[in-house]
Amino acid sequence: MSPSTTNDLSKWSDEQLCENEDDEDELFEKKSVEHRRRTKVRKEAERRMAEEVARRKAEEEAKQKAEVEAQRRAEAEAKVHAEEVARAQSLTSGPSKGKQLRVMASGTAEVAESCERPGDVQPSRRRKREEVMSPQAGKKKAWTKSPMVEDDEEDVEENRDTLGALAEVLSAMVGEMRNMAADRRRVAAESHAQMERVLGTLEENRGCLDPEFVPEEPEEGLEEDFEEGEVVEVAEEREALKGRNEEEEEVDESV
Repeated sequence: MSPSTTNDLSKWSDEQLCENEDDEDELFEKKSVEHRRRTKVRKEAERRMAEEVARRKAEEEAKQKAEVEAQRRAEAEAKVHAEEVARAQSLTSGPSKGKQLRVMASGTAEVAESCERPGDVQPSRRRKREEVMSPQAGKKKAWTKSPMVEDDEEDVEENRDTLGALAEVLSAMVGEMRNMAADRRRVAAESHAQMERVLGTLEENRGCLDPEFVPEEPEEGLEEDFEEGEVVEVAEEREALKGRNEEEEEVDESV
């Protein structure tokens, strides 16, 4: 059959019309199946993306919570250590203050005693002058000064130890904060890589579709209306084709 005869519907036989009608049904069925499959793939990709976003959000919240807990724990440890340092300083400074109070009390008692007995002023002066002139005076003065010097050295050593411990605590806090910052950067990089993989999967699924049966992108919120309109349009075309065939048959019968 020549191309002109094939394109002229008036010269088609009943068998050719029935065969063409079957082809229209098959084409409509293929388009419907392909559209449903494409819709299913898109919804599955959207579901995966939503799950990925929810998982990333949960990871971020857990990470922030862990950082807050670590910071609170570090602050509590620093506070406890500061209290220990203050307690140690108070303990080290306590005995020296007590000694100073005892020395002041003894001096006050001697002054009061000298005021009560003015007649003993000369013997006391003579006794002090003898102590100064005696060869054992220098040893006595050195012995009275040595405990204070030892206390000062102990205070300096304790203060040095306290400052060293405080420096260690601060160094540990800085290291922990650096580790937390590195963990946050690593989590952000992993989340970005996962999002890139999801987008790549979507592009691969889109490329697997047959271009002949890929419908145009429906507007958001009008997917159901688009499907119903397509069905109605195809049904109208089929009815028009049937009516045209009937008219052709009537013309042939009249001829």
